[in-house]
Amino acid sequence: MKKLWFPVLLAAMLVALCVPASSFDSSVPPSERSVILFSWDGAQRDHVNECLSRSELPNLAALIAEGKMVNIDISGHATDTKAGHTQTLTGYDPELTGVYSNSKFQAIPEGLTIFERLEKAFGDDNITTIMVTGKTHHIGSCPPSTPEQIADAEKQLEEMAAAKPKAANNAAQPGEEKTGIADPDAAAQAAKRRQALTQNLKQIIQNSAGEPWYLVHKNFDVWDGEKGRDNTVVGPLMMGYLDQYGKGRFFAYYHFSDPDHKGHNHGENSKEYNDAIIACDDWLGKIVGKLKEMGAYDKTMVFVTADHGFDEGKTSHSDAPYVVLAGNVKTLTKDGHMRDITPTLLTEMGVDISKIEPKYSGVVLTAK
Repeated sequence: MKKLWFPVLLAAMLVALCVPASSFDSSVPPSERSVILFSWDGAQRDHVNECLSRSELPNLAALIAEGKMVNIDISGHATDTKAGHTQTLTGYDPELTGVYSNSKFQAIPEGLTIFERLEKAFGDDNITTIMVTGKTHHIGSCPPSTPEQIADAEKQLEEMAAAKPKAANNAAQPGEEKTGIADPDAAAQAAKRRQALTQNLKQIIQNSAGEPWYLVHKNFDVWDGEKGRDNTVVGPLMMGYLDQYGKGRFFAYYHFSDPDHKGHNHGENSKEYNDAIIACDDWLGKIVGKLKEMGAYDKTMVFVTADHGFDEGKTSHSDAPYVVLAGNVKTLTKDGHMRDITPTLLTEMGVDISKIEPKYSGVVLTAK
């Protein structure tokens, strides 16, 4: 692990000099606080620290200067999107949720999510619960595939495996002779289409018990998911929901898929991956700015985390258990695990977690 603590601390101190007067007011009673929890999908801890040391994430640095950033480790499940988001937003391990990985999962049982806990604790009319995502399937709500759909998908996969991919030749223009030379661009596009179709068929087969959010999403006030989209789409949606609900009490989970997609396509050390994290930071700044304009920032706790990290220098996250939790609250003091996030946020919003069943195995990361 790189020794980045000093430049990161220096960057946060420099930003602190420019932090606007408006800040989260810790004297606001927990039962009156709102929360926005951001997921920067696939944001590796070391890479985030490197960005901070280069002053590339001024809005995250401002959040840290106002509060704290702690290390979050992942254990008990695969370092991927389905399992990561499920544990983050329930506080439970796969033995209770049934979500072990992107390929081994079931629908989360009703009542276990932080959204449902808050609705139960405060009443439907006293809090708005919001979940906005930028992915399909892995944060999906599709019902279980039918036996007929699964059988058809299995048959298509078998036929694709038996068939040889067709060679893509250069198309001749009128009056020209075909070269017979494979067109690399066309071949690459055909391979990409085949890969996408294969992935879609596999998802149909794996979805025998319903996607993770199938049973629970109907219990949220706002569920805006099931679409693959980048920050240019989800960012404005998030701003819109603040316009609609930001003056009341709310819990919002805002998900940016960009780092994960760029990491898979270009690698963790690529400019594209780095730029995707910077884009997340830009939206963090816009949303914090919106809260301040509305006069809601002083009662809103803002946190940033990730569902998993990324394998160093690679296009995968098969062993990537290191992320962060940053927030504008100074009481965030302890390093911890992903299962600690839900009990921490519930406690900071005034919920007595000692009365919740099943009991959480995680701990609260904020000081009393």
